[in-house]
Amino acid sequence: MLIGHKVQHNAAALRTALLGKKMVRFEAPYTDSILPQVGHTIEEVRNLDRSIEIIWDNGIVLNTRMKIASSWDVYRNGDTWRRDSAHADVLIDVQDWVAVCFNTPEIDVYHDFDPRRHPILGKLGPDLTHVDADIEEAVDRMMDYEERDETVAEVLLDQRVVRGVSNVFRCEILWACELHPWANIGTLKRAECRELLMLAQEMLQNADTSSNNLAIYGRQGKSCVRCGDVVKVNHHGEANRVLYWCVGCQTAHEPLVRPNFTPLYIERDANMGDSHPAAKQFMNEIISLRDVG
Repeated sequence: MLIGHKVQHNAAALRTALLGKKMVRFEAPYTDSILPQVGHTIEEVRNLDRSIEIIWDNGIVLNTRMKIASSWDVYRNGDTWRRDSAHADVLIDVQDWVAVCFNTPEIDVYHDFDPRRHPILGKLGPDLTHVDADIEEAVDRMMDYEERDETVAEVLLDQRVVRGVSNVFRCEILWACELHPWANIGTLKRAECRELLMLAQEMLQNADTSSNNLAIYGRQGKSCVRCGDVVKVNHHGEANRVLYWCVGCQTAHEPLVRPNFTPLYIERDANMGDSHPAAKQFMNEIISLRDVG
C-alpha cells in the first residue's frame, strides 16, 4: 500500500475510534515535550501527506510522522494486540477504544497557536469556571470588543474577554442561546451578552463532557434534540477549530451575508450504518479510496 493511502486508512480508523471521545489515558514514553491531558476531548484527526495530527479541545496537537513501517493500530478494549505493547510509541485510551502508534520516526506535541489565546498578548478576562467570576467585567469586555464584526463564537475563545471556555462548551453555549455560529459580536445588546455569559458560567461550573450530556457537540448528521433539524460541523475562525451547530434553531443574529464555507464532512443518509459522525467520516474515506483505487 502506498504511504499516502496508508496514512488515510489509519486516520479514518482513528476518527472512528477517537472523535468526540474524552481521553482517559495517554502514554508516549519517548516524548519529553508537553503532553495531552487526561479528561480532554479529541476534536479532530487530520491526515497530511506523511503524517497524522490528532487535536484536542484545548488546542493540543499530536503529530506523528509516518513511514512505510509506521502504523496506528486501533483496538477495542480487551482485544489482543497484533504487536508487542513494549514497542508502542504512543497510546491513546478512550472509552471502548485504544489507539496505538508503532514505528513512527518522529513525534511532536505542541499548542495550536492562536495569538488571542496567548497570555502575554493581552490582559486575561474573568475565568467563568470560578463562582466569583466578574460577569459585568466580562460583559464590558464583550461590549468594548474592538473588532465588532468578529463572531461571538471567536470572542468566546478570546481569553482577553473570558477564560475557561473550551471548544466543546463553546458549541454547547451557542446552541443553548440559539445563536447562529457566525453571529457578529457587534449585533448583541448588553442584556444578551450578560445572558450568554451567565449561562456559560453555569454550564462550566456544572461541566460534564460525557457524550450523553452534550446537546450538540459530536452530533454531526444527527437530529437536533431541540428542533429535529440536522446538526452540522464546520471549521471556524482563525484557529480553524471545529464548531457543531444546528441549522434549524441556531438562527439568532444570523448574518445577512452568510459565510462561504464547505461542510467539514460529507453528509449521507443518517440511516446508513453507525450514526456516529466519526463512523460516517470513515465510510466516506473508504468510498473515496475505493474510487481512487
